[in-house]
Amino acid sequence: MPLRITLVTAPVDLETRYGRFSGASNTEPSFALVLLAAVARRAGHEVQCLDASACNLSATETADRIDSFAPHLVGISATTVGIHAAGELAAILQARHPERPVIAGGCHATALPSETLKAFPPINLLVMGEGEATFAELLTALESTGTLPDTLAGTAVRRGPDIHINPPRELIHDLDSLPLPAWELLDGFPTRFHPSPARVLRWPCASVVLTRGCPNQCTFCDRSVFGNRCRSYSPDYAVRLFKDLRTRFGVREILVEDDTFVLQRRHVEAFCRELIDQRVDVTWSCLGRADRVTPDLLRLMRQAGCWHLSFGIESGDPGILKSVCKNLDLTQIRNAVQWCRDAGMVTKGFFIVGFPGETHETLEATRRVAMNLPLDDISIMQMTPFPGSALYHTAARTGTFNSDWRKMNALNTVYVPTGLTLDDLESARSRILRSFYTRPSILLRHAARALRHPRMGWGYLKGGMALLRIFQAPKTTSPGSPESV
Repeated sequence: MPLRITLVTAPVDLETRYGRFSGASNTEPSFALVLLAAVARRAGHEVQCLDASACNLSATETADRIDSFAPHLVGISATTVGIHAAGELAAILQARHPERPVIAGGCHATALPSETLKAFPPINLLVMGEGEATFAELLTALESTGTLPDTLAGTAVRRGPDIHINPPRELIHDLDSLPLPAWELLDGFPTRFHPSPARVLRWPCASVVLTRGCPNQCTFCDRSVFGNRCRSYSPDYAVRLFKDLRTRFGVREILVEDDTFVLQRRHVEAFCRELIDQRVDVTWSCLGRADRVTPDLLRLMRQAGCWHLSFGIESGDPGILKSVCKNLDLTQIRNAVQWCRDAGMVTKGFFIVGFPGETHETLEATRRVAMNLPLDDISIMQMTPFPGSALYHTAARTGTFNSDWRKMNALNTVYVPTGLTLDDLESARSRILRSFYTRPSILLRHAARALRHPRMGWGYLKGGMALLRIFQAPKTTSPGSPESV
């Protein structure tokens, strides 16, 4: 008999996700959730898809919505900052219906399966790594036996008092074998989701992931879910995904959220040519590496509708970049940003403060680079040693590390390298943001954009108010303390 399945994101509130930046918070639909929903529905099951995080639901409100659907199984997707919310939701669900299994998946479950199951007994099973094939087999087993399998590859389970980690599952080689995402199962899609106005040219919008895996070895990244080899949807499939969003849901703007989208240049070129040839009426943005773009590629991307490109710059100090295996030099970064501007693209730079070995001098170097590059926007994150990253295992030896999962949102300061204080890092972030955004040229550029796109005006106003608060760095006492949130 077909099952009733609920797939839900962990109900993480805005304050937990964004801290003092909550006034500038944004929401994007969960691509992983609608992919899993499509897999379950293709197998003949009835699916409820609930993006509790984007809807800003509490754990109790989320449980009430789930109970109204009366599912046979609940699957929760959670990042590290949301794993406690996932555990809270699982506890409520299990107290109400102890016979109904609750499973969880995502990057945190993959990186720390044993620790996660020990911390949250109401979660019965974890799906590790890519979830689609594992989830499909799990549903088949549950449908035929009425119980969760305990030897399924790609899962971690309890066996009495013990926790058993099953062998990992082979990665999906043919991503085109996956069904198109079940966007229609998301309540209010696409109009209820509001990404950052700085990344939206037209409305409504959606976000997608077109590649999986990363061969780069940055020590602050977690590659445990998708592995070290880059795999892509074919250009034909990617264009079909774009067209599906445009024709069925009226989406006019798409955010490509891949870390490695431009890594396979020939794929990107073929994808762009298909968009141009088929005259797909969407604009889009993406992330890129400075050493993988060329002037010709950027001009082709711009012709295909890409108007915004973000780069992970991380630090302005060459020694820091080398120590974290970023394998980029500042000349490559400067060239890439300038080539984007020449192609008529808007650019954003992502920076991180608080790397191991960071000093006042390296922080100032990062500020100078942010000021001197022809960027339109920047984002400053606090160094966060996420589970699954190489730095997670060395952070306590190179500084002070508060490993409270609830605080690990890349905005709270949970790690302070030896030689600096938490106040140093908070002040550095505020100083960089203040130096960049108070320049008349940047203020005028954003004001003009807000006037050209009045629908985004409220988002710009909220973002500006949040920045004003961040400009005044708070006094803090210890990594992850309440004052640093």
